[in-house]
Amino acid sequence: MAPDMNTPTRFDCGAVSLLKNERARIRGVLIGLVLASTSAAPFPAQAHEAMVVSATVIPVARIYMPSEPPPLQVSAADVARGYIDAPRALLLRVDSNSRAGFALEVYPLSPWCTAVALQGLDTEVDLDRSGGSVVQRWQSGKSRALALRARFSLAPAVQPGLYAWPLRLFARPL
Repeated sequence: MAPDMNTPTRFDCGAVSLLKNERARIRGVLIGLVLASTSAAPFPAQAHEAMVVSATVIPVARIYMPSEPPPLQVSAADVARGYIDAPRALLLRVDSNSRAGFALEVYPLSPWCTAVALQGLDTEVDLDRSGGSVVQRWQSGKSRALALRARFSLAPAVQPGLYAWPLRLFARPL
């Protein structure tokens, strides 16, 4: 009798008789087991790994002034003397993450100011019209409060009057 196409075909494998589609399913499972047993375990029980991490911190410095510097009232006596002392100290704080300290950059902005003498830093500093940089090393901590007294040399043509603060200050890390 001819086999019916709708009836599953049986194969005789010794003591086990399997249907054709059961055999294909078991073959897929066996292939999966073989592949799984030959690959490395995703989380080995005794694996040790080391990772080196480093970071570079870019040095920064910031200057803080609690208030704007006052304008300067230049009198006839100041003009005759050739200089004016700031009426009060300029209060500021410099913060920096630099281990070495900071540099205070001082730039005169006004043509009526030909030089400036600053007190309140590690040493007294005299700067001409081009300004300059004053290095300050840390004595302790990473923040330093300053009270700067300033004496401004006046240009010969200055007239008595009210003048804006003539300096620009910046802090730079060392």
